[in-house]
Amino acid sequence: MNDSDLNGMLRRAASAAPATVPSSLEEAIMARVKVDDGRAKRWRSFVQWLLVLALISGVITACMICWSMASRDTTHSVPPTMELFREGGQP
Repeated sequence: MNDSDLNGMLRRAASAAPATVPSSLEEAIMARVKVDDGRAKRWRSFVQWLLVLALISGVITACMICWSMASRDTTHSVPPTMELFREGGQP
């Protein structure tokens, strides 16, 4: 194929009438799209449940981490040693 063949093919393609969809088919497609919103509702419900479960999982994970860190912390398990408690409160 040379340049003149390519140019001729491109001119024919550019001047060709665009393929149109029959109006009955277009109307049928649009009617189905308007009526069939069940797929969108199912998808929306799936995404919402996924977000809720991710949130619950995150909260449970954070609680488990905090509980494990707090159970190993011995800061408040032994009362502080203060002069008042060692001497019995005598000035």
